[in-house]
Amino acid sequence: MSQEHWMRDLSPELRDLSIINLAIPGSHNTMTYGINSDSKLAPDADTAIRRWHRVFPCFVRRWSKNQSSNILEQLNLGVRYFDLRIAQHEGKFYYCHGVFAMEVFEPLQELRQFLDTHPEEVVVLDLQHFYDMTIPHHQQLHKELVQFFDQRLYATTDGPLLECSLTRCAELQRQVVLICRRCPIGLPVQFWPSYAWPTPWPNTASIKKLQSFLADSLLSRQPHQGYVSQCLITPTGRYIALRLLFTLKRTAKRVDRKLKPWIVEQLPGPFDNGQKPRVNVFLADFVNLKDGQFCDWVIKLNSKLEWDKTEFKGEDDWNRIYSNE
Repeated sequence: MSQEHWMRDLSPELRDLSIINLAIPGSHNTMTYGINSDSKLAPDADTAIRRWHRVFPCFVRRWSKNQSSNILEQLNLGVRYFDLRIAQHEGKFYYCHGVFAMEVFEPLQELRQFLDTHPEEVVVLDLQHFYDMTIPHHQQLHKELVQFFDQRLYATTDGPLLECSLTRCAELQRQVVLICRRCPIGLPVQFWPSYAWPTPWPNTASIKKLQSFLADSLLSRQPHQGYVSQCLITPTGRYIALRLLFTLKRTAKRVDRKLKPWIVEQLPGPFDNGQKPRVNVFLADFVNLKDGQFCDWVIKLNSKLEWDKTEFKGEDDWNRIYSNE
C-alpha cells in the first residue's frame, strides 16, 4: 500500500501538531540496501566481522544489510525517519554498516527530488554514527549537507521542535530535520543535537527483553523531545553463529510478528510532565516486509488522535483500525 502522501493527507488538526507528537515510521540503517558484492570492509567492522569477512564475505554482507528497498521505495511506503551511519574514505563520505554502501549524496539526490514533488511531506535524517572522521571531515560534511538541502532545513533558529508542525513547515518551506549525534565539534544552527531526539538502543537479541525495554525506556521521554522506539534486535556473534542459514530479513519478520500487538496499542500525541509519555518514531529493519505492513501499523496510530472520544469505549475500539489485517 502506498503511503507517499500520508503527511499531506492528515487532518488539519494533526498537521498543526508538532512532528514529535505524530507516529512516524523509520528505517534502521536506511542506506544498507546499497551494500553489494563489491562492498569492502568499513571502519565500523569489529574484530569478529573482520574474521568472518576473510572467509565468508557474502555472509557478512548478508547480515550487514538491514534494508532491501531503495530510498524512493521507502519514502513511498511512508518512511519519514532515516537512520544513518557515515564513514570517511579517501576524502569521500559513504554509508556503512560493517561494510561500505553507497556514497552519501547519491540517495540524497533521490530524496531531494521526492521532496520537490511532495512539498507537504517532512523527513528526519538522523546522523547516528561517524567513523574515520577528523574535525575537518566533520566540518566538510556539515557544510556540504547545509549547501545540499539549503532552505529546506528546519533549523534551531526556526523555533523549538514543539513548534515544528507540518503546517508550519509548509509555511516556512522546510522539509528536512537534521539530527547529528556524537559529533566532536559544535553544530551549525541547521543541525539538531542528540538530546533533542533520544533514541535508546535496546542492545538485545531477545524479543521478550526488547519489548520490556521499549515499554520501560519510553517512560523517560520528555514532552519537548522527539523520541525513537527501536523495534529491532541486535544479533550477537553467538546468535548469528547458531543461524548460519538464516538472514537478517527472516529475523525482522519474527520481530514484526511478535511486536505488532505492542505497536498497535500505542498512542501518539502531546503529553505533559506527570502524564504517561506517548510514542513518536518507530524504527525497524526491512520496512518493505509484506508491502510495508510495519509502516501501515505506525501511520494508523495517528488515527487514534482523530477518534471521536464520545464513541470511545476502550482499547478494543481503537484496535478496530487494524481489523482489516
